[in-house]
Amino acid sequence: MSAWGKRQARVDTKPSTEPITTNGATNSTTSSATNSTTSGPKPSAGPKKPAWGAPPQAPTAAAETIAATPPERSSSAYPTPHEAMENLSLNSAVAQPVVRSRSAQPTARRSYLHSAVPESAVLTPIRRPDQGGKAGKVVDVYTNHFRIQVDDAIINQYDIEIFMIGRDKKPRLARKDERWETVQRIAKREKNFPIIWYDEGKTIYTRELLTDFTKPLQITFNLNNEEKTFQFQVLNLVRQEKIRDIFDFIEKKTAIRPRDSIRIIETLFKQRARNDLIAIRNQFYDRKQKLDDLGDGRGMANGFYQALFLTQGGPTLNINLAFTCFYMPLNFVEFATKYLRKDITKGLSEIELQGFKRIVRNMLIETLHTGRDIRYRIRGFGLPANQIMFVRGASDDAGDASLGEKISVADFFAEKYQKLKYPHLPCIDGMSGTQKRANWLPMEFVKLVAWERSLKPLDSVQRALVTKKSVIKPDQRYNQIMNVVQNRQFDSDPYLKELNIKVETKEMLQLKARILPPPEVKYRGQGNSDVTERVNFGKWTIRNRFYTTRDISKWGMVYFGSKPTENVIQTLKDFETQLPSLLQRYGILIKSKPITIAKPPTKEEIEKTLVNASKEHWQLTVVVLNNTLDNVYDYVKQCGNQRYGLVTQCVSYQSLEKNIGKLDMYVQNLSQKINAKMGCINGIVNLKAALSRPSNEDLFMFFGADVTHTTCSAERPSIAAVVGSRDPTNSLYAARLCEQYPKLGRCSMEIIKDLDAMIIDLLQVFARSCANRLPNKIVFYRDGVDDGQYQKVLDNEVAKIKQAFRTIYVNRAQPKLTFIIVKKRHNTRFFVYDGQMTKNVEAGTVVDHQITHPSQFDFYLCSQAALMGTSRPALYHVLHDEIGFTSDEIQQLTYWLCHTDARCSKAVSVPAPIHYAHLAAYASRTFDFDDNLDQGSDNGGFVENIENVSMDDIKTKLMVLDSKIANDMWFV
Repeated sequence: MSAWGKRQARVDTKPSTEPITTNGATNSTTSSATNSTTSGPKPSAGPKKPAWGAPPQAPTAAAETIAATPPERSSSAYPTPHEAMENLSLNSAVAQPVVRSRSAQPTARRSYLHSAVPESAVLTPIRRPDQGGKAGKVVDVYTNHFRIQVDDAIINQYDIEIFMIGRDKKPRLARKDERWETVQRIAKREKNFPIIWYDEGKTIYTRELLTDFTKPLQITFNLNNEEKTFQFQVLNLVRQEKIRDIFDFIEKKTAIRPRDSIRIIETLFKQRARNDLIAIRNQFYDRKQKLDDLGDGRGMANGFYQALFLTQGGPTLNINLAFTCFYMPLNFVEFATKYLRKDITKGLSEIELQGFKRIVRNMLIETLHTGRDIRYRIRGFGLPANQIMFVRGASDDAGDASLGEKISVADFFAEKYQKLKYPHLPCIDGMSGTQKRANWLPMEFVKLVAWERSLKPLDSVQRALVTKKSVIKPDQRYNQIMNVVQNRQFDSDPYLKELNIKVETKEMLQLKARILPPPEVKYRGQGNSDVTERVNFGKWTIRNRFYTTRDISKWGMVYFGSKPTENVIQTLKDFETQLPSLLQRYGILIKSKPITIAKPPTKEEIEKTLVNASKEHWQLTVVVLNNTLDNVYDYVKQCGNQRYGLVTQCVSYQSLEKNIGKLDMYVQNLSQKINAKMGCINGIVNLKAALSRPSNEDLFMFFGADVTHTTCSAERPSIAAVVGSRDPTNSLYAARLCEQYPKLGRCSMEIIKDLDAMIIDLLQVFARSCANRLPNKIVFYRDGVDDGQYQKVLDNEVAKIKQAFRTIYVNRAQPKLTFIIVKKRHNTRFFVYDGQMTKNVEAGTVVDHQITHPSQFDFYLCSQAALMGTSRPALYHVLHDEIGFTSDEIQQLTYWLCHTDARCSKAVSVPAPIHYAHLAAYASRTFDFDDNLDQGSDNGGFVENIENVSMDDIKTKLMVLDSKIANDMWFV
């Protein structure tokens, strides 16, 4: 499949073949059309997909009733708080069996995302080798951490159960907000009820024992204009946690991070905020704010992030600004029209409907016609409301429903509520609780529930709007964070008083940082002599020729876009005339005039043009794109990189037109990319000079690895990119990529399965480029790893790298390996106050104490000079180090690697190999991987999570590039 169609294929194809079955439970509280329908085949027939994609109906199951009162519990299966206390030990050395509660009513089994990588604990992350670095100029900085004090205490964790009592006296699942309100009201009503904090699931925490509150408690209150009754019951005491575990970890008495104790305190911090704010994990949003409209039924909200950190200097509260997109509470017809950018009342095609189903599946909606708040989750879409037929008054367990009077959903709503405006629109199939049967809801009688988070990607216009709102200058960010801290009023929080928690809110935490010295970047001067450019404030000027270049004997310029006007033609001629002389400034000599071509941006013309360019052996193809769609760029790159081995440099006509009068800087940026793609070196940084004891015998190789997303399926595979340096100066890199996904369903894949094969390939490329020499020291930077995945990545990927070493080095001495996790997605920020205003820290600012890990080897490094907004440092965590770096050495080496990016003349935010891996993974998103996806991997419209998945279930496919450019830097 080509890039032309792949972008849409993974979203809009594969119509659902998933059968929808119904059960016998009848929900008397709903007013949707839920009875036996006749829009599909009879139950005796096999499932068949109708024209509008209505879910086929399976035979109805027998009614399954739920007891209104919980069954009597046996002491062995459900220990009471008294019984649990008898067997509970506070001695952490004594293993305690964890007794979990079971619900009195059958509940829907939550679909968890299972990992294909087993838990392990083979290697131990290394400890910090010294007391921290000393190099660089010492400066005072502020960080958005706030010290907290907390008393030691024993916290009891209880399992609870909350459900709603329906009108039929049967227990039903309670929603999240209903459970929260129930806990708050029960705690207020009951005398002597201790202060508790609730995790919004099935757990409460308290310092007291709840031995007097073991019986079910019922409460009735008005919620959303409806009287509802809920039942609350304490099931059993699960465990007791000691807050002291936090201090044992900080004081290095234990290496195991006390996640349970951290969760207890973070839940405590959430309690008062949860009453007034929307809480999404550790993010909070004011529900009274107006969303910034993104134009497609979604809006952006601003809030704050809050989390507990256990650091060298003690526990801190990290607070930062947060931004998230939510669905706006619109009528569903209006939302669909905005999201699809077309008037859906005029009809939807089958392909549009199936693609839209993937977008809205599991979205929370509520009905508008009954006067009560009845919520559903979207399962899919059915036939239009005027075509779905059901038997009036028949229940799902009726004998032969076909004997009753049939009525359409449209006619039913017209009789009972009001006539539909759009009876021709497909109905929504709403899921309610554990029900499997269809609840047919007309789109116009449904709206989206407010404050439902949207995780769908944004388009370029929306990204620009979000960036404009979320890029905040350092002084503004500092002030807004301090405002958040003051508004939280921690001193008067009654929950925090339970553990005597005190937050130092007067000022952010102040600490010492160091500004590392930058490297020197070497270029070529007159007579091929080395010329040094000095770095100032994270950037430098290229005033000489690139270090190595190549002459261009044959090249061309291709224009894809609408028919060129006279202005367009003149702009292209000016660019064609000036480009050779501007490139010559940097040592790139063009010895011929270009072949110029203008074509419409169709797949056929792109392919035909680039085929001819390949046959004519163009060394450089400059492609000018004028207002073309993304898939035009994608197809140009796929043809150039995969099929024909052409060096392509795409140029936006709009950018060209804007810069035509000042092409110097514009062409400087282009020239760096062109030179790197042609296998040449722009500038050289002597990385060995970063070491305290450099040796001429050492031959370093640097790797960077990134994984686009750990959650993968055949429909949306994960792409792993690994790049490795391939020359002695570590300026040139080659990339290897693969897709990985389970054979069926969806799972989490945290590691790169074929890492050993990719390392072997890149080591061979290195040897061929370095006179058959292999590196003796290898530094591996790994991006895309969450905190909880460190151990899996360390154990599995280090083992795969070592396996690759054994394969390549055989009987020779094995190289020494250093393995480092790079993390950009965190919430720590640094500020400098110069006596007048708050500013960003300088490029090269490093922090390796106070807010870092109590014992392990990590540090923050802000290598870039922020052009806009607040600079974000990268967090580096050295997990494995056989080379034996000191803090100064690895910090300086990492910082200098940020100056070796071939795309620009400034320090970037992460080391070049990591940036290259990210670029390669992104660039390959529309490439072919081997023989594309298996044709038999169609999982329907929705991919379910799978259980019992293992590494053997993960399939991988390598990306194959044209051999002429496979080892060059095509990704820059």
